[in-house]
Amino acid sequence: MPATVDILRPDQPKRVLIVASNPTGPSNMVGAVIADTIPATINGAAWTCATTGGATCGAASGSGNITTTANLPVGATATYTVTGTVSAGAVGTLTNTATIAKVV
Repeated sequence: MPATVDILRPDQPKRVLIVASNPTGPSNMVGAVIADTIPATINGAAWTCATTGGATCGAASGSGNITTTANLPVGATATYTVTGTVSAGAVGTLTNTATIAKVV
């Protein structure tokens, strides 16, 4: 999934969007596994899932790491919004990588 870079400030809220999509197929993705280990420097992480194009989320919301599934018909999108607070002692670079895996 694409990543973006921005300035993080300690003790400030942070929102990250993770977009899982199946833009051109060729087939529907059923039970795609969505995973994101939230960096330790993000406190109180919570997430929600919103869909378009007939997609469905295995879970509509949660807290901490994301480990769920989604059904993504061709042209559909599931967007996970993660919110939390950057820890007071955070320094350096924050890296976050989310994955989507097709069940075979």
